[in-house]
Amino acid sequence: MILPIKVQTTCTLTMEVIIVNTANNQSIQRGSEVLLLIDWENVFYSLFNDFGPDRINLDYRFKKLMEWIKTKLGEPLGGWGFIFAPSHFSLYHRKICTQNKMRIMICPKEAPKKKGEKARDTVDKTIIDFGNVMLKHPDVGFICLVSGDEDFVPLLVSSKKNNVKIAIVAPTLNSLSTNQVIVKLIDCHPETGEKMALRLDQV
Repeated sequence: MILPIKVQTTCTLTMEVIIVNTANNQSIQRGSEVLLLIDWENVFYSLFNDFGPDRINLDYRFKKLMEWIKTKLGEPLGGWGFIFAPSHFSLYHRKICTQNKMRIMICPKEAPKKKGEKARDTVDKTIIDFGNVMLKHPDVGFICLVSGDEDFVPLLVSSKKNNVKIAIVAPTLNSLSTNQVIVKLIDCHPETGEKMALRLDQV
């Protein structure tokens, strides 16, 4: 289940993280809940390309994902994950998500500003904007990003700055960015020292 890369297997053991607010010199104690952010299209198309429609088995993989988070990381924030999808997200897939305790965030395409331009996808931008807001939540101690898209590196860098530990769930090996930047940002768990990484194609 662990990504097939050489990583550091130990880290400093500490459960509570203190953040210093330099604006007013107040300390904020971090919680231990997990901000779960899922890039639907990255997950679906990556698994579909590898397994096809007959073996993609999304319901099973999402159940295993939630089990892994609760066992290896902690409780999802408010008991739910957040899945971001375009407006054509099917009712069948919506049902799978809600059954697995995932709140659906629909991201409509942005209308073209000039004639001849295509409507722009807003999923990645919405995940980044939402994630940056939720990083300020005092109960969030971990962020778990389900995607291999390198466009989310700025969000992960913000997580580091906010002392929020990073877990990555890659849909497949092929879905990881080729430059491995995301992989290098994965943290190890402050209690167990285990690298917080999973691949959905291996569950």
